[in-house]
Amino acid sequence: MLRRHLGSDNDRQQTLWQELNEGTATIIGFATLCSMSMCGTADPIEECSDEAMAILIAARDRGIIEIRGSKEAFDSTERLLGVCVELNQDQWLIFRRKSEPERSIRFLDGFRQLCQAGLVMHHLQRDFSLTTKGFALAHQLEPSDFSEQLGFAEEVSR
Repeated sequence: MLRRHLGSDNDRQQTLWQELNEGTATIIGFATLCSMSMCGTADPIEECSDEAMAILIAARDRGIIEIRGSKEAFDSTERLLGVCVELNQDQWLIFRRKSEPERSIRFLDGFRQLCQAGLVMHHLQRDFSLTTKGFALAHQLEPSDFSEQLGFAEEVSR
């Protein structure tokens, strides 16, 4: 009897490597937290960090958040995933700086907190948005209370 060709282990390893190359594992983690929160099975967090609140404020007009990485960057800190908030169709804020990797990671953790708290939901691939609850909280926050964190973000084009 002939065995069906289902591909080799090498093919699967190539696929997994490509997925890791795109930050898929981390993005799936964020998406899973969003899903668990929507289903009511996530452990609620007591309080979100100032970094999380800054992301909410930055996103409160359009509500669109994207997780971006730059796998071709030479500097290792530029390859870190970053939280991007859409200001308009062509302008984004990215909460990542190559000179401050620890702070950049704190914003990724703040994004995780937003996912876990049900303030963000996942859509497709690296695309997220504020939830109704996220928009409501974002509009209650005073931007001047988080000016230091908002000042960390750098403006980028699409």
